[in-house]
Amino acid sequence: MKVKVLFTVIILLTGVYAEDLTVERHDIPYKGEKEIDVDIEFGFGQLDIMSGKSDDYILKSEISYYKDRYKPIVEYKRLGGKGKLRLYTEKFEKGAFFGLGKRDRGFSGDIEKNHWKLEFNRNVPSAFDISLGLGQGSLDFTDLRVNDLSLECGMSDVTVGFRKNNEEALRSISIETGLGSVEANGLGYANMARLVVECGLGSTILSFDGNLRQNVRGRVTVGLGSVEISVPKSVGVEIEAERSFLSSLNLDNFNEVDEDVFRSENWKEAKRKIYLVIEIGLGSVDIDWID
Repeated sequence: MKVKVLFTVIILLTGVYAEDLTVERHDIPYKGEKEIDVDIEFGFGQLDIMSGKSDDYILKSEISYYKDRYKPIVEYKRLGGKGKLRLYTEKFEKGAFFGLGKRDRGFSGDIEKNHWKLEFNRNVPSAFDISLGLGQGSLDFTDLRVNDLSLECGMSDVTVGFRKNNEEALRSISIETGLGSVEANGLGYANMARLVVECGLGSTILSFDGNLRQNVRGRVTVGLGSVEISVPKSVGVEIEAERSFLSSLNLDNFNEVDEDVFRSENWKEAKRKIYLVIEIGLGSVDIDWID
């Protein structure tokens, strides 16, 4: 059954040339859904994700844009007890900003005017599949019940955060970075079982601060970019390295236990452990310790 999306459109006139700035509010009421799949294809601008203040809605949003090519499309339907939500830019092409692009003088102003603010329900388990083209993202999953998370960044600069324990078992976090940067904090709070990271020419920062409640297995692949991983001193880490003589892998307080297999010095006494396969081309991976 397709659910009607309620929204209000406000048109504002700004600037010397009176270019049209449109603000749309899309509010999707909660009707007993047990799970939500969220698919976001965001072409250009600033994307903000956070937990909502009202449990009466699946989504409350405020979306501003000033050119037709950035017009947002919001689609939602219910299939039994499951909701499927898709938000996308009208002319978004997945990967269109990956690898090629030129930041001219107008881009920064356009980013500020094309702004999506999305608040999601705190009580419904949700899977997020997010693709960003060119812009900025602030993705705060604190207080949301996240059971899956996939993030693809073209030329975007994105921060991802968990500041409290995720009460839902999170199957996997997947992060793909193109020319931009991703900083993910509070991964210890995420309650995830698996981590997959692909870093092309950009940079990725992964911080496992928080209360790690289960062991994590993952794979980190680096092309020409850089990855920094921070781990609490109470967590044991095993690294299986796949690299060439041009790669850079910087480990502190690790012992080589087999060919290209390294374990942290606290491995035996650590109650929680992270197992990573790290594949490096011409890039670098650094692992640091945090209190």
